[in-house]
Amino acid sequence: MKKTLTYFLFCTILGSAAFAHDPATDMVDAANRFIASLDDKAKKASLFTWDSKERERWNYLPDKFIKPDGKRQGLPIKLMTAQQRILANGLLSAALSHRGYLEATTIMTLEQILFQMEGRDIRNPELYYVCIFGEPSKAGNWGWRYEGHHLSLSFTLVNGRIFSVTPSFFGTNPAEVKEGTFKGLKVLADEENMARKLARSLSPPQREIGILSEKAPADVLTKWDSEVKRDTFFPPQGLPITKMNSRQKGWLAEIVEAYAAKHRPEIVAQITKKNPLIDPKETYFAWAGSRSPGEGHYYRIQTPKFLFEYDCTQNGANHVHAVWRDFNGDFGRDILAQHHAQSHKKAEGGWESLFDGKTLKGWKANENDNSFKVRDGCIVANAPGRCHLFYQTKKPFKNFEFKAEVLTLPHSNSGIYFHTKFQDEGWPKAGFECQVNNTYHDPKKTASIYGVKDNLTAPAQDDEWFEVYIKVDGKKVVTKINGKTIVEWEQPADAKSGENFERVLGEGTFALQGHDPDSTVLFRNLMVKRLP
Repeated sequence: MKKTLTYFLFCTILGSAAFAHDPATDMVDAANRFIASLDDKAKKASLFTWDSKERERWNYLPDKFIKPDGKRQGLPIKLMTAQQRILANGLLSAALSHRGYLEATTIMTLEQILFQMEGRDIRNPELYYVCIFGEPSKAGNWGWRYEGHHLSLSFTLVNGRIFSVTPSFFGTNPAEVKEGTFKGLKVLADEENMARKLARSLSPPQREIGILSEKAPADVLTKWDSEVKRDTFFPPQGLPITKMNSRQKGWLAEIVEAYAAKHRPEIVAQITKKNPLIDPKETYFAWAGSRSPGEGHYYRIQTPKFLFEYDCTQNGANHVHAVWRDFNGDFGRDILAQHHAQSHKKAEGGWESLFDGKTLKGWKANENDNSFKVRDGCIVANAPGRCHLFYQTKKPFKNFEFKAEVLTLPHSNSGIYFHTKFQDEGWPKAGFECQVNNTYHDPKKTASIYGVKDNLTAPAQDDEWFEVYIKVDGKKVVTKINGKTIVEWEQPADAKSGENFERVLGEGTFALQGHDPDSTVLFRNLMVKRLP
């Protein structure tokens, strides 16, 4: 239990820190390098539109057995150049932990062992395929898949930052290599041994609840379904965590860790921050089949959100299928639904929308038109150099309430100007800047009234949407983050314009800042309400 708690604590620490080389950025870079290596024919095989139905298909069978035509989509390793193979491996390593990458590549190696045992062409370590869906971007929705026999990994990124990693399937045949150079190799040993330890620890009353059958099913029940059939698993069966002792709870956590730890810890940290992998009240462990090594067995662990399913019955109980599923969120369905629901809210109650969610209509960039783009309902600020995007209005804003939802990438800097006016170049001289910066090296953090009243502690985190609120009423300015007041400032009666920056309340418009090439910040649902 101590090891498991340490691991998840480590994930939490990683998730809260700012990293120059984070998984999302690494995946974008790796995917774009892979795409750059492709000729037109290879692009046609491996690149799909974001809305392609293929994105939500998956399978872990050998190609020959995939219905209806025995074909798997994507560009196979077999047809890649040496350079493309290296870059495809780079993409895989960008998403997996060291342990997960080692297990994935070893599973592919098993295909050669099967070929030596059976002599069938369907056993081929080069029949693993890469598919990329949409345009890999630091700020847009996209995804990719790496798949072949006994390995299917699907990654979805919303706004380029928010992860879904399910379905995540690892299988092995043989589960344990019985002869030859790799005799004794057992890739998914932890998933089996830890679960058996838990199953064998059950007391007679616990077995009455936790052992579903003395016979294991022939495969995981979810198979390669695009969506998990909830009726199969609800109401839950098995031993609830509330009826386990502390040692059993520790073993349960170790089993779940064996599945989750295949992925980079920063990814796991982000997922578990929103939804714990183990629910303290509604986690169930169910076993079927023999509890003796070498005999057919099956188990699953489920929460209201996640399902971890394992089966070892085929080939004399020496053939493992293990999968991590999300009841509502495979292929990012839940986070995509949330994104679509929140990406362009309707202005009500006197609020006026400043952004239509599709174009930059009503906005004007000063120094570089390419510094601001619209992607998936968001304004994306990423300037090759300094640039500002000004809202065009015939009637200036004086007293107002303003709000916008913002997402910062690690080490990014931006700002929201108010009471400003368009200028061709330079940092806006008129008005004030509400700072947007959670981990950039500037000590003035998000919600500061820059250079006037500064906040030195970041009130929000990177890779998470947060609401910025600004209110100007007479000589008073208030900034809030997610409803919490961060700065309150009242302009002195004797305030005068500065030589370089005026910083005197009056009236004007709003502007978004593109700070530098390494800063990427997303804005959505920009709204204003005029006050008397």
